[in-house]
Amino acid sequence: MAANHHNELAQRWLGKLTRLNPAPGRAACRGKAPHKPLLLLSLLDMAESGEIKSRAFTRSPALVVRFRSYGCIVAERWPNRLDIKMPLFYIKNQQLWDAFDAEMRPATAPENCVLCEMHPELFELIADPGFRLKARMVLISKYFEPAERVSLFESMGLQVSDQFRKAAEREVGEAIEAAKRRGRSARFAVRVVSEYRFTCALTGYQCMADGGSIVDAAHIEAWARTQNDEPANGLALSKNAHWMFDEGLWSADDQLRVVVATNKFSERGPEAMQLRAMAGRHLQFDPAAKLRPGIDYLRQHRCHHGFEL
Repeated sequence: MAANHHNELAQRWLGKLTRLNPAPGRAACRGKAPHKPLLLLSLLDMAESGEIKSRAFTRSPALVVRFRSYGCIVAERWPNRLDIKMPLFYIKNQQLWDAFDAEMRPATAPENCVLCEMHPELFELIADPGFRLKARMVLISKYFEPAERVSLFESMGLQVSDQFRKAAEREVGEAIEAAKRRGRSARFAVRVVSEYRFTCALTGYQCMADGGSIVDAAHIEAWARTQNDEPANGLALSKNAHWMFDEGLWSADDQLRVVVATNKFSERGPEAMQLRAMAGRHLQFDPAAKLRPGIDYLRQHRCHHGFEL
């Protein structure tokens, strides 16, 4: 009896996911607006990794980095900036959750939507791996174009049936590898930024605003040379640190200490913020960070930029 009830509940909620009522594209945008399905895919991803502990959730950095990274997959047909506040507020119209402001009153606009409380049935269902897979398949097949489907399969590591995957790949044709690369890049960004806990590895600086984070997912061995999206080939770096790393102004040794190419640049400003002052320090990691950079990748970075001649 319990199994029958669960199956009936799952079918009803999967049906709800087919009725998100996304806005149609206008002007430079085409197709169905991706905001709502991308948000739901991001939440399902967090449920998969055990990051959703209760019905209440906020516009957290973990949610925002997924929404933005997966959003890059649809940038070709939806070039307008995706704002996570919009689906957080408007999905309440489909009764998936309730939206509240900072005073825990019902939110009246996207701008004052601070916290959402998931419907108890949906919260129960997303704990089930079988439901999560079916929900992802429904969302991807219903709201995304063929190339986007392939990218999303790749980015989320979904184990879908050969028949379903091949059907999507046939529609994409020769662009299949490009679609897969977009998916791998999105997954790389999500894992690197999240698993380094939104903290710059050079400075230890963490800054988050409106759910976003100051750090980027930087490739250690340049992606243009290797197309390597392994998480161990990544560092979370703030914008300045990322640029300086890509330019070969600094690297890290086998003991994860910063090495600086002082002959390559000039700088001025407060001493504490200067790159020269970082030389010899260890890379900075949040105590809860799950990732560490691969030593072999750092060696390749040092070799490529002339630190080891």
